[in-house]
Amino acid sequence: MTNTNPFNNYFSTVLKLFYTGALVFLTPLLYAQVSISGKVTDHQQKPVVNCNVLLLQQKDSSLVKGTLSNEAGDFELKEIEENKYIISYSFIGYEIKYQSIALSKKATYAGVIKLSPVIQQLNTVTLVAIKPMFEQKIDRMVVNVKNSITSAGGTVLDVLQKSPGIMVNRQGGTISMSGKDGVQVMINGKLSYMPSSALLTMLDGLSANNVERIELITTPPAKYDAGGNAGYINIVLLQNPDKGFNGSYGITLAGFYGSAPAGNFDFNYRQKKSNLYGSYTISRRAQEQVAESYRKIIHRNKITETDIITTRDPSQFNNGIRMGYDYQVSKKTTIGVLASGYNNKWEMDAFNKSNTIVNNKPDTNIGIINQELNQWKHAMINLNLQHNLSAGGEISINADYLYYDNYNPTNYANNYYDGNGKFLFVQNINSSKKTIINILPLQLDFRKKINPKIEMETGLKAVISKFTNDVLVERQEQNTWKPDTEFTADYLLKENIAAAYASVSVNADAKNTLKAGLRYEYTTSNLGTEITKNIVDRKYGYLFPTVYWSHRLDDNNSTNISYNRRINRPTFNNLAPFLIFIDPNTFIAGNAALQPAISDAVKIDYLLKRFVFSVGYTYEAFTIGNFQIDVNTANNKQYMTAQNLDFTKTLNASFSLPFTFTKWWSAQFNLVGNWQQVKASYLKDPISVSTVNFSISGYQNFTLPKNYAIELSGLYQSKGLFGIAEIHPFGMLNIAAQKKFNKQNTTIRFGVDDIFSSMKFRFNTDVPEQQFYTSGVFQLTRRIFKLTYTRNFGNKILKAKRARSTASDAEQGRVQQ
Repeated sequence: MTNTNPFNNYFSTVLKLFYTGALVFLTPLLYAQVSISGKVTDHQQKPVVNCNVLLLQQKDSSLVKGTLSNEAGDFELKEIEENKYIISYSFIGYEIKYQSIALSKKATYAGVIKLSPVIQQLNTVTLVAIKPMFEQKIDRMVVNVKNSITSAGGTVLDVLQKSPGIMVNRQGGTISMSGKDGVQVMINGKLSYMPSSALLTMLDGLSANNVERIELITTPPAKYDAGGNAGYINIVLLQNPDKGFNGSYGITLAGFYGSAPAGNFDFNYRQKKSNLYGSYTISRRAQEQVAESYRKIIHRNKITETDIITTRDPSQFNNGIRMGYDYQVSKKTTIGVLASGYNNKWEMDAFNKSNTIVNNKPDTNIGIINQELNQWKHAMINLNLQHNLSAGGEISINADYLYYDNYNPTNYANNYYDGNGKFLFVQNINSSKKTIINILPLQLDFRKKINPKIEMETGLKAVISKFTNDVLVERQEQNTWKPDTEFTADYLLKENIAAAYASVSVNADAKNTLKAGLRYEYTTSNLGTEITKNIVDRKYGYLFPTVYWSHRLDDNNSTNISYNRRINRPTFNNLAPFLIFIDPNTFIAGNAALQPAISDAVKIDYLLKRFVFSVGYTYEAFTIGNFQIDVNTANNKQYMTAQNLDFTKTLNASFSLPFTFTKWWSAQFNLVGNWQQVKASYLKDPISVSTVNFSISGYQNFTLPKNYAIELSGLYQSKGLFGIAEIHPFGMLNIAAQKKFNKQNTTIRFGVDDIFSSMKFRFNTDVPEQQFYTSGVFQLTRRIFKLTYTRNFGNKILKAKRARSTASDAEQGRVQQ
């Protein structure tokens, strides 16, 4: 099956772009200006975070532009006119330092600025910096959630849904980036091993008010695990760098076709050598959901059509807590402990109506009443040590323990009627799944600066995993419940991964930076039951190279080229067989025969001032397609399960376009285009599907007098592929307004997400060679109104915060897929 005309209906597509509001006012002016960058450290050569960097006119010391240094102490001031300036570096507890500098046509590096501590404590100074919502880095796109008005009161999943190149499939339980589904999700650099259903539930219960930024890492370096074909999404939670006791809390009231209240609280206490921090989030979301699916099968001149309509009344209640403590043993050594956990409970009452027509005549109607509980509990503890080396560099040791507990019982009451609506009988079915996951990641990392131009990184890692999955399916026969032996079993999966990596970064000259790395991972995996041993018994090892080259052409133009190889392992949940009934003939099931997929990707970036243009190509062998349709045309049974496809080719182009029209009006637009080809086999018949699709997302921010602001954000996704299924276009438009009260340190925001309730997931699969066709539409979210109140408390005496990683830095993700 081949889509021969991918450009059909593009005129109507253009109209839909106007519907999202994302292409309004795309008329920028480019200025011939230069930039200046540098690095700020303290007297111990540690990076100074949030140092106030001010650019002043040399002739009268008037302010030109200001910024804050990042977590590495680096800063950059862009779009500066050629002139003579003075740079002021100020940070609480340190002497102010001044530097004279003259800017020419080339980008200027101010060097490493070392600040000296003052003897007496200065008075408290409040520093304010506003970052754009989207920032393009060499290997990642940064979404500054903290500065987004429309994100307030929402969840992390809502924010991801609005991010460039990201597609969230709530029904399928997947997240894709740049057209690829193998995304690994990290929280503060920690990868959480959890099934995709649990991941989406967790992200949908994590308040965006607790998030500082989201990093979309498309080309991860060798330090990160090689898992996943699309890269990483790193969700960075708020961590206050201020001294003393401080924090914030927020309350959200939201609703429409249901309700969605939420609350969040975070605090930080820094004193001398100690730092204690924590956060807590709570939310409940209950919005009515609707779904419809259709399939048509032709078998021996018999045409069978099945239409299923579902109305759901779900309720999702989430609790999450996080606590950490760091202690500075000496000037160079810090130890820490971090613990986190959540209890996410999803419940649903649903009514499903299944109608079957044979040769255009009503055959059977089934009214299905079902209740489902899907509860995930998680606990994590991390122990870590970080030691800074005298000559530059550091050693870090991390040990994590992760525990997941999932309980998922469902009951079905199937009421059968004949084609004339006459009641026939009731069939009662119960299914349940009890899943326990234990994971122990251990990691050692070493970073050393060989000389001012060369830096080396190397490390070792081991991940020990154990997964049990107790699946029970039983049917009621004459008041007696009998297990279905085809689907009932207690599965045990043991998997161990050993890894080693090394990478070298070289600043060859003022225009060229090179980085190369090599990672090796060896995996052993065994799945079985007490009756059937070694259902899966695999041992395999692969090398994963990464190469980067950054070249600055001139002051305004630069290029980046990268290559990496990755592996997309089957998730624990997909390997262990399970069964979910949509109706008595429609199932979602696991697949123990899944094989890992290997992908090779090349990416080229061209940076013109703040504008970024990227092109990438990925070839993936044995692609894992989630929720692929498998229909038995002889008995009208349909299974949706993860399957290996032959290969997937993806050609991706993206454009990051930030604009500042006036002092009060700024915007950013992100355009992503994909060509994708998928080849698979269905019942030994080859299937080839290809499509061209694009997405556009972005925001416009209007800063008004008296601390008022308005933000408009939206996205549009054209048709694309989900395995061999075709996804129809969808989009959404959001608007929000806010008012800040500086004296009270409070902010009030009111917003509307998905104004037109247009986030509907539509798909179809057409396989004429096998004489079946399926389609469906799901609406799991819709328009919602949000009112959010947030308040900050405590002092604002800044202190450099500790930047560290953990053993699950690239880890907690295969339970997530």
